[in-house]
Amino acid sequence: MLVREACYVPLGIARQYGDAERLRRHQLRWINRLLGLARTRVPYYRDDPRYARGPLRSLAELAELPVVDKQVLREQPLERLLAEDVDPDRCLSFQTSGSTGRRVRVLHDQDSHDYHMAACVRRFLATGRYLPTDRLSHIRPFAPPGRMFEKLKLFRRHVILSHRPMREIKAELLANRPKVLIGYPVHLRALLRELTPAELARLKRTLRLVMTESELLLPEHRTMFEERFGAPVFDEYSAFEVLNIAYDCRYGRAHLGEDRVYCEIVDDQGRPLPDGEPGQVVVTAFMERAMPLLRYSLGDIGMIEPGRCRCGRRFRTLRLTAGRSNDYVTLPSGERLYPDAFLHLAAVHPGISECFVHQDADGLVRLHIVPSGGDGQEVFETVRAKLFGLAGGDFPLEVVAAESVRISAGGKGRFVTSDYAAPPA
Repeated sequence: MLVREACYVPLGIARQYGDAERLRRHQLRWINRLLGLARTRVPYYRDDPRYARGPLRSLAELAELPVVDKQVLREQPLERLLAEDVDPDRCLSFQTSGSTGRRVRVLHDQDSHDYHMAACVRRFLATGRYLPTDRLSHIRPFAPPGRMFEKLKLFRRHVILSHRPMREIKAELLANRPKVLIGYPVHLRALLRELTPAELARLKRTLRLVMTESELLLPEHRTMFEERFGAPVFDEYSAFEVLNIAYDCRYGRAHLGEDRVYCEIVDDQGRPLPDGEPGQVVVTAFMERAMPLLRYSLGDIGMIEPGRCRCGRRFRTLRLTAGRSNDYVTLPSGERLYPDAFLHLAAVHPGISECFVHQDADGLVRLHIVPSGGDGQEVFETVRAKLFGLAGGDFPLEVVAAESVRISAGGKGRFVTSDYAAPPA
């Protein structure tokens, strides 16, 4: 396992560069292997006549297959999504974060997970600042088992559990004196609010790199992290269902891991959209042999950026634009406000540290604000005016104070939730 993972590292690094047409042929071969496995050995796909077809002749033909979403994972028994010759006990088991309210279990075979772990090395090397001997502190909801190479002081990861009180997280972080800090944006913002100027100056003496993951990172928050932590910020996009999807290079573009996933941006009917146009992010992780997911919708909104990055990598680049496609509030006009609108408000509006919103069944939008000092009532009024301007008119809105952001079972911030069923257009 470790030997195979080590052998995959140089392969994953090399595959970032070279000829784009050769990469597309590689993707088509792997997707056809996955499609063959799915339609013959996975009950869910085998029982659906839409998958009863021969090999794809081009990547464009992938769009003829249906989109699979989280609802399928929730409704289908696990055995219907597993390949019939796979032993679940020999797979790695993951649970989604529960940011939509319900968690689902996903299995990965050991070989595909080994390649994922090896490919993650390039995420760190792409920063141009990370050394395998650097001390790394990782604020996250759970602690993975230690790896053998950590005993050799390579790729060491000091995990601080995110559910602990922030004063304890701060104390342990300062004691570790990390060169690299990784965390969800919501946890890093909370950490900055907890650190005193003297403590922040102490942390900055050793810190060379900040890495974010698992939540939408707004440009405003990236800038704030870089200014406050005094180190460049690199984001990573991943999901437990398909593992790593994209990683930042030193030019600030998020490269898709195209040697193991194929990404499409689609409209509400699952039809591919051109580069530069935002839509739902749909991926096919074509190295999976245990629980293949063909055209899996991640529930996020993003777009493929036109043009090749100056870093020389041939992998296309993805930019997330508005947060989760199923997390929004609906205005009386029928327009929607997505998480980025509220995260942007928290990033730039004076007197606000964080905010989250819930729309009830009657359509009332209740905005919860975590204040950062000052006259709370004055902040509430200016926020109301800002949102009404953004929406192009008044709508049912209530602004209230809150102590902290709601956190999902997987440790993510729940910024937008809704019980409102909008009337059909």
